[in-house]
Amino acid sequence: MITIRNGANGKVAIINGKTYTLVRYYEHTALDGVFFLAVAGRVPLKPDDLAEHWQVIRSGNVYLALSARPFSYHLIEGEGAKTDAPNWPRLKSPAACYAFVGPTEEAVRTQIELTLERYHARITLEDALDRSTKVADLCDGPPAYLLRADRL
Repeated sequence: MITIRNGANGKVAIINGKTYTLVRYYEHTALDGVFFLAVAGRVPLKPDDLAEHWQVIRSGNVYLALSARPFSYHLIEGEGAKTDAPNWPRLKSPAACYAFVGPTEEAVRTQIELTLERYHARITLEDALDRSTKVADLCDGPPAYLLRADRL
């Protein structure tokens, strides 16, 4: 699906035959491989360039691509929970792991804290961080955090 190569100015991603500058790239076996990437390029990146249930968000020439299941925090509430995002794919079952990605590690921790407050207040942020797995970014950005659903 995605080929990564070293380019003159950093890493390059080839997705469905389209070439992009790779900005962020996270993958983990618990989430069956790639679960988030950020790329920059002139050619539009579309969800169908990736696999089923991916969301792509565009800002200028930068594209954020998210595998929807690990970012569907509303499913922490259980089967049939509804999301606030009208264009989010309808998923019936929660993820085995929830992923948290942000521009800084502090932003990721804040995102986890807000998610715990909203959906599942029975564990503390410190407990969640202790139970999480850090996933390195291939482009040396801040780590992503994975929280196993059964530990929430």
